[in-house]
Amino acid sequence: MTAVEITPAVLEKYTRLPIGVAKPDTKISLREDSLRQEDGHTVGELMIQGPSVSKGYLNNPEKTAKAFSQAGYATGDLGYIDEAGMIFYRGRTDFQIKLNGYRIELEEVNHYLNDSPLIAQGVAIPQYNRDHKVAKLLAYIVPEKHHFESELQLTQAIRKSLESTMMSYMVPQRFVYREALPLTANGKVAVKQLIAEVNA
Repeated sequence: MTAVEITPAVLEKYTRLPIGVAKPDTKISLREDSLRQEDGHTVGELMIQGPSVSKGYLNNPEKTAKAFSQAGYATGDLGYIDEAGMIFYRGRTDFQIKLNGYRIELEEVNHYLNDSPLIAQGVAIPQYNRDHKVAKLLAYIVPEKHHFESELQLTQAIRKSLESTMMSYMVPQRFVYREALPLTANGKVAVKQLIAEVNA
């Protein structure tokens, strides 16, 4: 559906690689009622139209009605399209939370967590209040080997590292340290299990 040639110029120009540009027989747009401004870009849910898009989900009319319309297939992926038609991925609609008035992409927080030299593996987990609104953002972390004498010192160092690379409102309020994070059968972090644990 998209294509991009990864050249040295592309690697130098973009800090995150683009998805690419839509192929000639495919139209990719942003869903009108999902648009918002982020970091100077108009971000929204990516919609796809074209011969490669199916007609719906097999034996699931409810899910089909929700995702498919005349405007195309609602991917559930967030992104933006630059003036050259290059498409950039910004996370999933179902991995988006609102905390203290700010919209936060959990995948973006995860990116910064795992980019920290102090963190071997990390994942952001929302904690909800009784009204099922996000009250706090936690980070479950497997730390790299370090010289700190206490978790407090480690937390202070991680927080300082994160605040130098990401917006302050995105930095988790609490850090939980583990020797290993639970994994799904596919080898991915079992986020739903951790969410259930935090909100038990």
